[in-house]
Amino acid sequence: MRSVVLFAVIFGATMLGACSTVDFEQPKEASYANLDTSDTRLGRALGPLREARHPQSGFAPLLPGVDALSARLLLIGLAEEALDVQYYLVGNDPIGAVFFEALLKAADRGVRVRLLIDDIGTRNIEHQLAPLNSHPNLELRLFNPFANRNARGLDAWDLNRLSRRMHNKTLIADQELLILGGRNMAAEYFAANPAYNFGDVDTAAVGTVARDASAMFDRYWNDRYSTPFDHLAAPDTESLSLEALRSALKETSQELAGSPYAMLVEDRAVAMSELHADEYFWSPYKLVYDNPQKALSRESLPEEKLSYSLGQVAGNATQELFVLSPYFVPRKAGIEWLSEIAQRGVQIDVLTNGLAANDHIVVHGGYAPARKPLLCKGVRFFELRGDIVMEGTKASEVSEAKSKLHGKAFVVDRRYLFIGSFNWDPRSANLNTEMGVLIDNKEFAGAFADGMYGALDKNAYEVFLEDGALRWHARKAGGVVEVLNKEPEVSWWTRLLANLSRLLPIRGQL
Repeated sequence: MRSVVLFAVIFGATMLGACSTVDFEQPKEASYANLDTSDTRLGRALGPLREARHPQSGFAPLLPGVDALSARLLLIGLAEEALDVQYYLVGNDPIGAVFFEALLKAADRGVRVRLLIDDIGTRNIEHQLAPLNSHPNLELRLFNPFANRNARGLDAWDLNRLSRRMHNKTLIADQELLILGGRNMAAEYFAANPAYNFGDVDTAAVGTVARDASAMFDRYWNDRYSTPFDHLAAPDTESLSLEALRSALKETSQELAGSPYAMLVEDRAVAMSELHADEYFWSPYKLVYDNPQKALSRESLPEEKLSYSLGQVAGNATQELFVLSPYFVPRKAGIEWLSEIAQRGVQIDVLTNGLAANDHIVVHGGYAPARKPLLCKGVRFFELRGDIVMEGTKASEVSEAKSKLHGKAFVVDRRYLFIGSFNWDPRSANLNTEMGVLIDNKEFAGAFADGMYGALDKNAYEVFLEDGALRWHARKAGGVVEVLNKEPEVSWWTRLLANLSRLLPIRGQL
């Protein structure tokens, strides 16, 4: 009898936990960016330039991971009044530690730090969140959080809400200088992961675009789903003190201290601090982002979806559309749309992950069926090899790490360039919130396209059809071309799993 009662109590407690919810109606204090930056170093240096160049803004690409980390640390170090930081993921690793250390040092200087993180990836850094939030100059909010901090699986009943995530990535210093793009804050995005590393794309930006990004950040920060960390139930673990967190972060970040990688990061930061305004690509632009209310439901106005703005630009291509997307999963309507563009005589080229480089087999299963119908319309597919080495990994002593593609960009007619967080898949289109910038600059767009095309022979397989069957061109040393009749670099078992994953009724979630 006692065992029955005990079971009933445990079951009842589990069910109560499973039905616990986040109180999104709990009052919270709204806050906004201070656009008077005249008393800051960045405001004095960049404010007159912003006004003189308006409505254009300046953009500088950040492609190598070492450069991307150096730029972020430099930007955080330059801030004197405010840092607005928005990320999908922060890793529990040396890069995440360096990042949090830099934010805490800024807060120690009196900088107001507003840190907005999507909650999907915070489980591994849960122990760091409370002490971070305890700093008087740092406020932490989690986007669309889990109610059960220790056993997140108990929130499975609320899957419709929890499947909608904030995928935005930006860092804004004193409302004058920002970085946006595809990178999260973890080792694999900055050529420092011993297992695998991502090739990615960011841009630094100055000018009016920083004010636009600040308005976007305010909109997300004050949104219903951005929950102050204080409003969430504390996890059943003993929280670290702020000083204990500082010690733990220092211990983790010391794994990089004094290394060739750390010295390279410092050297690149010095070089970037000397970047002159004329070295940016000054251009007309449009900052594009989803309404944060997209996280509430599918019923958003079309013009409030980033995919609408991107579709208008890409759909109006007249000559060439180059797409860089690690996850490329067009559904039936997407295949028809791309086919119509191709039939107008537009050359569409797609660079995505090959099966050997894809970190999600089910995503490859969603992508694979689109190849044949689009190849028949003249679309060309290039798939990243799994045996290439990302730039910067030699310095971090992880040059044997597997490489994957994570950058999100596209070029239209070598005039328009998009850089941001948007993947060409149903998840980015319909579920996650995304952001990015559309840049109208022939020099920048053309240089970016040339760089991508120039690296294809070395870094990617070209997919083609031969008698109705898929084949892969592989260029080897000396210009020799090998034709492969199977997905390259993977075992029969991986091919089987990828093929079986096509049967799963989850393409809308990919």
